[in-house]
Amino acid sequence: MPKAVIFIAAGMLFVGVLSLPYGYYMLLRIVACGVFAWAAFITYEKNEEVVPWVFGILAIVFNPLIKIHFSKELWAVVDFCSGLFLLIVSKKLISNEQDPT
Repeated sequence: MPKAVIFIAAGMLFVGVLSLPYGYYMLLRIVACGVFAWAAFITYEKNEEVVPWVFGILAIVFNPLIKIHFSKELWAVVDFCSGLFLLIVSKKLISNEQDPT
């Protein structure tokens, strides 16, 4: 996964802590769901044990089709912790396309 995708998604999650228009949160759900689903696949392919499950659960929480309703305060915590988790495990996600091995 490209670094830019990880940092943009994490940044969007951190900005999601603020009180913004509903359209931003719909865009955030689409972006976050896609990034978390992709991250679950990547970490599963790398034979991680727990991380793919965490990303899978986050993809479900942020999915734009079947919305999970949390309070604004709880969403702020979920957004912040999800962005932080994404940054913490980013080394497991970054593709090594330059590495010929």
